[in-house]
Amino acid sequence: MKLRSLTLRDFRNIASLSVSFNESITVLVGDNAQGKTNLLESIYFLSTGRSHRVNDEQICIKNDCESALIKGVIEGSSPFELKVVLHPLGKSLYYQQTLIKRSSDFIGKMNAVLFSPSDMELFDASPKARRRFMDTELGKINPVYVDLLSKTMKLLKDRNTILKEKVIDEAYLEVVTERLVGFQSDIIRLRTAFIQRINASLNKYFTQLSLSSENIQIDYSGPVEWSIDCETELREKYQRHLERDKFMKVTSVGIHRDDLAFKMNGIPVSDLASQGQRRMIVIALKCALLDVIEETIGEKPILLLDDVFSELDALRRKALFSTLHQNTQTIISTTDLEHVKEWLSDAVTIYEVTSGKIRERKQL
Repeated sequence: MKLRSLTLRDFRNIASLSVSFNESITVLVGDNAQGKTNLLESIYFLSTGRSHRVNDEQICIKNDCESALIKGVIEGSSPFELKVVLHPLGKSLYYQQTLIKRSSDFIGKMNAVLFSPSDMELFDASPKARRRFMDTELGKINPVYVDLLSKTMKLLKDRNTILKEKVIDEAYLEVVTERLVGFQSDIIRLRTAFIQRINASLNKYFTQLSLSSENIQIDYSGPVEWSIDCETELREKYQRHLERDKFMKVTSVGIHRDDLAFKMNGIPVSDLASQGQRRMIVIALKCALLDVIEETIGEKPILLLDDVFSELDALRRKALFSTLHQNTQTIISTTDLEHVKEWLSDAVTIYEVTSGKIRERKQL
């Protein structure tokens, strides 16, 4: 899977832009706040249908403009076009110029893995941030998961509404709870398998990148552990918490409280790892995601690296260069070509980004 071209209009600080990408490595170089991250954000939009930086996507529309356009031509088994239009009523998603009504039918048609400096907050952030990571990455490779999650969150909202009523409709509450149990047991199964697949290569990549022997593991914590009896155990747990839920007027059990625990040698990363180690864990996580996506869809995803090299020493930059997958289209942003000079060759395309405008640099 390759991103052949990108067209932007009135997106962030970019008034108008059209650019083609190298099938191997493209480097975006420029000072801070010139538009490099905006370019990567727009590509991520085409993969997930949303921004990785803000919840209010109206912010992404250029000042004094009514709408913004992101359009990409992707080379897969056959070329296709994706388009995102941001407007005052929200956003519209298009595949081959046809409006997509459900985001689950858009997400993952182009698969991209992004490293962003904000990923460093994953370890100390709230569980909600880690669930969002899991939902985003799993949703890109499994549209069924997106649909299950959407239905579950709607049912959770319905159940909480019932619990807040002065007179609770017990029969309706039981029906909603039973449907929740069924959907959530499937989500627990999919989340468990997904984290297991990441763990299968996470430690290998961390060892290669960090040049150290610490053991890295992600533990998934759900309302119950996945097993053939998962649905029964979850149903029983809802029953045990029923009176508490009625008293508190909120659902206390469910996948909406799930979390991921990142551990180094069995100890939480937030308690033990240095900033440098945390960075290498995140990069190893992204490399493991490349494996999982390729195993699932049969194509290599696009790799987006936003200012990943500036905080790495020469040894770890070299380790990253040698670790990253061959034939993976990679788009890198950097403020200094010195950070990536070992990776540069005549086959690399370099663009200079200045004030939302882009021009190709012919020489290294």
